Amino acid sequence: MQLLINIIVFLLILTGIVTIHEFGHFVAAKIFNVYCGAFSIGMGPKIFGKKGKETEFQIRALPIGGFVTMAGEADQEDNPYFKDVPLDRTLKGKKTYQKVIIFLAGIFMNFVLAIVIMMCLNFTMGVKPVNTPVLGSVLKDGAAYKYGLRKDDRIMTMVNTDSHKSYTIHNYTDITDALVNKTNSSASVTFTITFKRDGKVMVKNIKAPVNKETGKYYLGITQPTRKMQGLEPMTSTFSQIGSMSLAIFAALEQLVINFAGTVKQMSGPVGIYKITAQVTESGQVANIFYLMALLSVNIGIFNLLPIPGLDGAQTIFAIIEGIIGHELPQNAKYYLQLAGLSLLLLLMVVVTYQDILRFMK
Repeated sequence: MQLLINIIVFLLILTGIVTIHEFGHFVAAKIFNVYCGAFSIGMGPKIFGKKGKETEFQIRALPIGGFVTMAGEADQEDNPYFKDVPLDRTLKGKKTYQKVIIFLAGIFMNFVLAIVIMMCLNFTMGVKPVNTPVLGSVLKDGAAYKYGLRKDDRIMTMVNTDSHKSYTIHNYTDITDALVNKTNSSASVTFTITFKRDGKVMVKNIKAPVNKETGKYYLGITQPTRKMQGLEPMTSTFSQIGSMSLAIFAALEQLVINFAGTVKQMSGPVGIYKITAQVTESGQVANIFYLMALLSVNIGIFNLLPIPGLDGAQTIFAIIEGIIGHELPQNAKYYLQLAGLSLLLLLMVVVTYQDILRFMK
């Protein structure tokens, strides 16, 4: 049952993101009076279709995305939907700025989706960290809980009994500084922690292991938080979207600098499914929406890449055509698009193979 729920959530997230992306293209095309033959949710065989004034709205069998067909696209030259469409209702007949808006509208909608999700999360349950020496929570899998520390304990001093280094704790940053593994040792260390609980001063000796991911000593404690106030949900939203975007650009930079090494760390559909399953099984609905926002930003920025077949390359073609004053050969654009999509498919196969190996391990 849980497997089925995981698959449904995974498909809903991906289909929702792609559908929003394609809806952006569709709305922009309609604004500039481009003839759209079909708007589809899903891929593969059509299982439902409803003809509007001129566009057929479809649902297809495979819930793994969606698409919109527009007159004048390089891959729509032989589509019978468009054989009698006048030039001024095709992409070819539109001004450069109109083409650019249409091609970038999908990316714009990906960011709108991410912003709306993060804004809703921040307004309803957004919190900000508070830099005080009080423990926000004590995780049951951590050393702090095992040795008797609890939520709301106020830490006063920490002594590393191995190095005999003593730390006076004024705020939470002092706690994290004390947990830095300065010798890069993989062995655990004992901290003598003095703290105050309900007005009483107490002392505990806590043996803390090293967290292999962070390299720091792990107590299993979290920083205290408070509910966001005033404009903080809005400012935090744009800060979070900015951080997501910068992380993706940093990953793309590494892809250029160290292609082979970075590809080994990439995840495809199988890897994304695994992450989605973990988030779903956590039972935290907010985390599912956060993941959706993150993936939406990922897909938006990925589509900005100047690879034929993606929106970034389509935008570049439109700008070049505007500069030279005439259309680039449709066959050339079509075959470039085919080559670009083939390379992306090959990369997807490699990444998926890696995902499967990691999944099996």
